[in-house]
Amino acid sequence: MSKLRRYLEPGASYYVTSVTNRREKIFLSPKVCKLFIVTMEFYKYYLDYKLYAFVVMPDHFHAIIEPGNEFNISVIMNKIKGNFGNKYNKMVGRSGNVWQSRFFDEGITDRKELISKINYIHNNPVRAGLAQSPADYEFSSYNYYQNKTVNYLIDIPGI
Repeated sequence: MSKLRRYLEPGASYYVTSVTNRREKIFLSPKVCKLFIVTMEFYKYYLDYKLYAFVVMPDHFHAIIEPGNEFNISVIMNKIKGNFGNKYNKMVGRSGNVWQSRFFDEGITDRKELISKINYIHNNPVRAGLAQSPADYEFSSYNYYQNKTVNYLIDIPGI
C-alpha cells in the first residue's frame, strides 16, 4: 500500500482540521484553548503564514491557513501540533500522543469558497450547542472579524 501524498499548491489557502487522539475532549479547559491559540500565533510569525479563521472545539480544531513561501501546510501543522502536544503533556503531567497522526486539508480555490469556509468555522460552536451565537464563543476568530482592533492573530481577507 502506498503512502498518501498531500497535494501542495503555491499561494493556496487550506481549510484544515485536526482531531485529538481518541477524540479526547482536551479543549474543554479555557487554559488549554488559550495555550493552543498562543501556539498558533507563535508559529504564524515564526513560519510566516496567514491565518484567516480558526475555531477550537472540545476535541478538534479547524483553521484556514495560507502558507508563505518557505514552509508548506504539512510543516506548519506538524510544528503547531507537535509544540502544542509537548506543552499540553507537560502542563497536565502526562505523555503520549495528543493528536491523531494525520490531519485533513482541503485547498480553497476561490473567494466564495473562502467565505463559505470562514462562516462554517465561525458557526461550528453554534451547531455543536456550545454557544447561542458565534459571538458567544471565545475560542474562535469570529470576534476578530467583528472587532478589528484585537486583530493581532487573524489576517482578514478583503471580503
